[in-house]
Amino acid sequence: MLVAFFTFILFMSLMGAVLCQAQEISVPDLKGDDSPANVIFRLEDGAMEEWRQGNPLRWIEISAADVSYIDPGLAAPIVGIEAYREYLKPLIGKIVYDGSEYMKPKVARYGNTAVLTYNYHSLSKDKEGVLKRSSFWNTTEVYSLISGQWKIVHTHWSYINHELPDKLEVAIPINKQGKKLTGVAAELLALEAAAMERWRKGDPYGFTDISAPEVTYFDTGTPARLNGLIELKAEYKKRENKIFYDVMEFINPRVQVYGDAAVLFYQFFSTVLNLDGTIKSRIPWNCTEVFAKMGGAWKIVHTHWSFIKGYREGGGV
Repeated sequence: MLVAFFTFILFMSLMGAVLCQAQEISVPDLKGDDSPANVIFRLEDGAMEEWRQGNPLRWIEISAADVSYIDPGLAAPIVGIEAYREYLKPLIGKIVYDGSEYMKPKVARYGNTAVLTYNYHSLSKDKEGVLKRSSFWNTTEVYSLISGQWKIVHTHWSYINHELPDKLEVAIPINKQGKKLTGVAAELLALEAAAMERWRKGDPYGFTDISAPEVTYFDTGTPARLNGLIELKAEYKKRENKIFYDVMEFINPRVQVYGDAAVLFYQFFSTVLNLDGTIKSRIPWNCTEVFAKMGGAWKIVHTHWSFIKGYREGGGV
């Protein structure tokens, strides 16, 4: 009986270890089999091929009705397929270049939700016909299996070496919190806010405390995706006791829940005050956090920070 009890405990411990990992982490292959990671990457590449030849609407065809979208040209996220369609329509025939380069694509799958991340270079031919890298991007795509088809539910594009705009006007809703969050949404925002409270006082490790071992990470200061908690902690070590601000503002946070995975996205202002209480500086951010439920607790599996608007270091398209 005692042996059976300890066998059960060992089994549950091993199951807990499994639950704390992604169901599948893959380097996708466009020419590979029909694994979920490869199917997703082929969808992405197919839409990108259409995009670079002047047709942006293929993105609509592979996106879900509740898709949300962030890029550096927007003052606020786009929410919903029709708003996304209206955003893309004026771009028909406007964006044309010669090739794509995906740097270290990775798919992490959590049940029927998958996070595709990569650094992207658009390629254009020079006068001699040689392909040259012409722009550099951080890319987050969250896919969900809906009625048997993988669909994009959230996109976040940002510049590599993203720099702050000289000036920015952002419309802020009177109710900055947006619709009152309840249930899972409220739980995730509370986790995020608690970690941010530590961050603004120089302690970045509130975020590592709620991140999964396989977490991936983009922000404005990282030249490439960070992979895993060890790399993230090493990056945060450089920032420990160096980042301080007085006021944190979450603007219109939203949560999309897909079973045991969820996407939290919001705009954020980090504000430093003068001694008299007036604003000394304010930095405008977009943030995407992808959470997965592991062993009964929500953990961040991917983070993507970027500036609202801004520009790419060295210019470029």
